Amino acid sequence: MEPREYERMYACEDGHWWYAGTHDLVLRQLSRSPRKPLRIFDAGCGTGGLLQLLSPFGEAQGCDVSEEALALCARRGVRKVMQADLNTVRLAPGSYDVITCIDVLYHRRVRDDRQVLARFFDALAPGGMLILQAPAYEWLRSGHDVAVHTARRYRKKELLAKARECGFAVEFATYRVSMLFPLIAGLRLLRRFFPGRSDRPPDSDVTMPTPMLNTVLRWILQAENRLLDRISLPFGSSLFIRARKASRRQVKREACPD
Repeated sequence: MEPREYERMYACEDGHWWYAGTHDLVLRQLSRSPRKPLRIFDAGCGTGGLLQLLSPFGEAQGCDVSEEALALCARRGVRKVMQADLNTVRLAPGSYDVITCIDVLYHRRVRDDRQVLARFFDALAPGGMLILQAPAYEWLRSGHDVAVHTARRYRKKELLAKARECGFAVEFATYRVSMLFPLIAGLRLLRRFFPGRSDRPPDSDVTMPTPMLNTVLRWILQAENRLLDRISLPFGSSLFIRARKASRRQVKREACPD
């Protein structure tokens, strides 16, 4: 992403409704793991907000290709990070119980998303968990995607196929941010047709709303996360997947319609 976006991420990550809702959902998935402590790898850790929250679950490490991101991890006090490119990083086979990859696979630096997923599969221990999030629907592309260097937005069927081709048993897959989807889609389409001044560099959607609005939006996402404990949702601005490195006989797969 554009270098200035890392500073914006760092400034917002601890309180912004989007990050709060995403982190809450990831932590809810980790609570399902019978193994404790966990060996966790955050692939594309950004400025380290999620990695910091993962640490109480075990030994949490991360990587990012960006020097700006790693400098902000250090400012946050997150030290177990390394600079690495997911296209080429070498992770020891079977070395992690959990790999998280939150809004990274979409990036234009990722040359082959299947190859990256295959690397994750090899790096997980038998029965290990992959937690993956990616942006949904190519038609939602906007100036935000330009600012954060989006190469691809996914449909659920496509992302599930890629995960399964790499050997993963998908336990749960859903669209998310569904309750806010009409608002997000409307704003994205409005900005596409009325983009504003062309002489300004594109900005992401990462800005702090007013405290009251931020609280309301955060509550909505957390309420949706509780709903996701029981069902998957048919549409939303993001895709979320929980998968295992295991055979079908080893995993009790939940209903996961394409």
